[in-house]
Amino acid sequence: MTLRHAASRLAQAFVDEAARIPRFRAALNRRYKRQFDVASGYVRIFHGIYPDFSAALRDIPAGRLEGHDSEAAALRLADARLRIYPFDYPIMFWLQKLLPACRLLFDLGGGVGISYFGYRKFLNYPANMSWLVNELPEAAALGARIAREEAGDALRFTTSLEELPGADILLAAGSLQLIENPFELLRSVASLPPHVLINKVPVGKMPAAVTLHNMGPALCAYHLFNRAQFMAGFEALGYQLVDEWATPDLSARIPYFPEYSLRSYTGFYWRRR
Repeated sequence: MTLRHAASRLAQAFVDEAARIPRFRAALNRRYKRQFDVASGYVRIFHGIYPDFSAALRDIPAGRLEGHDSEAAALRLADARLRIYPFDYPIMFWLQKLLPACRLLFDLGGGVGISYFGYRKFLNYPANMSWLVNELPEAAALGARIAREEAGDALRFTTSLEELPGADILLAAGSLQLIENPFELLRSVASLPPHVLINKVPVGKMPAAVTLHNMGPALCAYHLFNRAQFMAGFEALGYQLVDEWATPDLSARIPYFPEYSLRSYTGFYWRRR
């Protein structure tokens, strides 16, 4: 560790400690919010702690694009289909075992088919399997165009949950935190798949909260899940935990709220009891 790096870490630790004092935290957070609101380009930053999605969304400034339902937001993540990251390997490990018996994989919030394109370099997809991505309209339209151009023969897109009851696998890779009521959404489905793979989810011991996420072209509300509540949510749906893994290559720093910051996200494999 260089002297400059050590000094930077010491300064950050001092600021984090000062932020525990309410009036200092409020002042620091107001200054940071001005920078957060205008940041654009290839950024991935967070601001504030809110009680719910509504409160977070009200804090998005006028003129900034909100949410993921835009081609700009979809394009921001589209290049991820061209590479594999360390956090992808646990999912590929379990898919390798589950795919031979899979006829329909339902990819909740799968962007433009990011996982489908990335994983097909390493996994053998069954000839009669369909990979169905559920997305918002703009992302679904862009994904369908990319699939036609890049020969995604088994890849389809939908904006509804209509086919979810017939799926063998539900995959949610980094999407649950972007859904206002994810467990309410899952409870609304008549029958859920026997296998659920969850990846890149911000889960910790802190109380459940919401933060704002600036992804460059747009700002969106973003869950920070309490672990006990998150686990209880899937158990109440009739699932038992098979596997769990940390994804230290993905973290969330909430400036001036160190108690809510996460050094690592988490992944899970749930199997229906």
